[in-house]
Amino acid sequence: MTSPLRVAHRVATLAGPRLALFGVLALAACWLPLTRAGALNDFRDSHLLHSYEDAGARTVTRYGQLPLWNPWACGGQYALGSPQTRVASPTLLVSAALGARRAEPVVLWAFLVLGMEGFFRYARRRVGSAVGALAAAPLFGLIGFTALSWSIGWLNFAGFLLLPWLLLGTRRAARGRLSGVALVAGTFALLLGFGGTYPVPMGALFVALETGRTLYTLRAAGRRRALWALGATALFTLGACAFRLWPLVETMRSSPRVMAGTPGNSLETLARMMLELPARSGFSSPGNFFLVAVALALVPVAVALARRRALYPAAGAALCVWMASGYAARPSLFAGLRALPIFSTFRYPERFLLPAGLFITELAALALAALLVRAWRKRTPWAPRLAALACGVVVAGWGVQVHAFANLTRWAPMVEEPPPTPPEAERPFAQARGNRWAQGHFLALNRGSIACGEAWPVPMSARLRGDLPQEEYLEEPAAGTARRVEWTPNRVEVDVVASRPAVLLVNQNWHPGWKASVGEVVSRDGLLAVRLPEGEHRVVLRFLPRSGLGGALVSALAWVGLGFLAWRQRARKGGWGAKALAVSAVPLLVWGVLLVAWNEPVARAAPRNPDGSPMLVASLPPEARPLDVRFDVPVELVAAEVPSAPDAEGFVHMALYWRVTGAVPRTAGIFVHLPGPEGSKRKNADHAVLGGTFFFSDAPRDTLLRDAFAVSTRDWEAGEWKVLVGLWHAGGDGSRIDARGADGKPLHESRVEAGAFTVPPKTQSSGQP
Repeated sequence: MTSPLRVAHRVATLAGPRLALFGVLALAACWLPLTRAGALNDFRDSHLLHSYEDAGARTVTRYGQLPLWNPWACGGQYALGSPQTRVASPTLLVSAALGARRAEPVVLWAFLVLGMEGFFRYARRRVGSAVGALAAAPLFGLIGFTALSWSIGWLNFAGFLLLPWLLLGTRRAARGRLSGVALVAGTFALLLGFGGTYPVPMGALFVALETGRTLYTLRAAGRRRALWALGATALFTLGACAFRLWPLVETMRSSPRVMAGTPGNSLETLARMMLELPARSGFSSPGNFFLVAVALALVPVAVALARRRALYPAAGAALCVWMASGYAARPSLFAGLRALPIFSTFRYPERFLLPAGLFITELAALALAALLVRAWRKRTPWAPRLAALACGVVVAGWGVQVHAFANLTRWAPMVEEPPPTPPEAERPFAQARGNRWAQGHFLALNRGSIACGEAWPVPMSARLRGDLPQEEYLEEPAAGTARRVEWTPNRVEVDVVASRPAVLLVNQNWHPGWKASVGEVVSRDGLLAVRLPEGEHRVVLRFLPRSGLGGALVSALAWVGLGFLAWRQRARKGGWGAKALAVSAVPLLVWGVLLVAWNEPVARAAPRNPDGSPMLVASLPPEARPLDVRFDVPVELVAAEVPSAPDAEGFVHMALYWRVTGAVPRTAGIFVHLPGPEGSKRKNADHAVLGGTFFFSDAPRDTLLRDAFAVSTRDWEAGEWKVLVGLWHAGGDGSRIDARGADGKPLHESRVEAGAFTVPPKTQSSGQP
């Protein structure tokens, strides 16, 4: 047994053979994506997210510009401020070199190798065995969710594989190693640039836990030094991420993404997600977080043989499973997390199975390490055989993990023949009405898509047009002429001849980052415009966003400061302390100065209902029925619109008019009960968010809010259906909020009848209402 152990140890400790092994396993796992590189993924989310990467690559290769503004999406949007774009990541260089579609499987392969190598380095220090860490690394690196993410276009979720690098860097930074600071700051910067909407906040959460774990193992003097180092690490990380963090914070403040609902998963569901081998097709199949069962089987071994070392990963895995249960657990840890800033945007609690997989795999590595130590020391005659058996089972588990990963990549609806996209056409850029679920087809035609499929409310102008004869024109045609001279994503040049003061309109969304060489850039109902004096002008519009340019400066200063500290350490002129903390704070001070000295207005999205109608209204329409209901929280139900019957397609479009007059608990939501004819089952149209935009706690106060929604009555029984409305603690204990009518008397069951409609009998020919 000793000789094979030495060979395995040699392979594990040599970077070349180890990376070659990881590379081969990653190649086997993503062989299908690599062989189909260049094909179009026809899944709706992939169309949207891939178009962002394609736009960034085109901006770099065709126009020689940084991907700051994306004119092809949603009528024009700030690329760095869009949370799901990957254009601020070094992987954009791969997309620019190979083409965005061909680059995706290559980037996937690279992340798999990085995930395995990161886990090896992290686990080797934690379990004390290179062989144990090597054997367990592919189990985490090939976890199923990464394959699923590629299949549906969410390649940015591959960033979860970098979690071990964050934990490794945190441990090194706490011990005063500058490489740890660079690793934490660089990994977070990469994840932010790669569109890590979930990996970044979840990574920060587990970095905080790793900080506590590391500090616990240090003596008092070591803890003080570690706190200085970790404080400097936090400041450096903020500075290093400013190039992307500033634009994202700007977006989140002006156009916050709202997530409601109470998602939950039973333990049985979570077990099936992780342990059931995924089928070769079918998005509804289980196993989308597949982790081979051998990893879980080794957990009791780790707990039995290495109790003290197993305590933290076992507790971490348990906490992650608790979190992944969402609102199905009582009490719900996920509900508490969503009460915090940033984490309120989380929708799917099951994604905590990814860090759970990390901790389970760490326990597997720990079990192997304990068995290998006993085999090496030959304390018992069965130890070598048991260690060999365990290693053999784990290596066999590699094959199962690769097979499951490959099955999940087959879920992607790839289109290869006929050619998946229109042929490239050299034509002037123009906006088109577009299709948010087929956006991948428009860039080849150099057409923007006004139809927008983003998950956050993009500030869009209602004056965008997809049928204009020219994209740059004067607001008053009689005032003169406008002629495009040159167009690029970040720069538009137009010759204007104005017989009187005029306004030049550009068929793209306005953003405060646009600057003009002549005149004043203004917003015309959200449309990009320039107010010009009389005369002949060559107007040059440039996109120079404060947050993008200023953030890049702050990030550059952060890395310069880190280089300065590295020079000081090399020259033995100081370690971690107040001076290092001061150096790390300099970029953030510059950031503060830029915020104060460089003022910009804010591009805010006009609040709209899912049907596109405005949420903020000045007065009630004549057809609205006054209700004047007041609740025990500062909310009023002013009126309601309920049609007398469904429309031709069987939908009933309703609207409730609300007014918020004070602070409302975040848990407050709307219940809509729809009782029907005798013998029918009551229907519901409950929702916690007004118009899909605001929680009551965040809604504008003292203004009329129109909450529009619809229900389909296609399968409903014929007869009269009432609409009963009230408030309840949707995100709390489920209790109703007391209500009073216009006469001040309490309402029965704390709900009011907002109206009624009649579902007609179904016809014999169509079976439709």
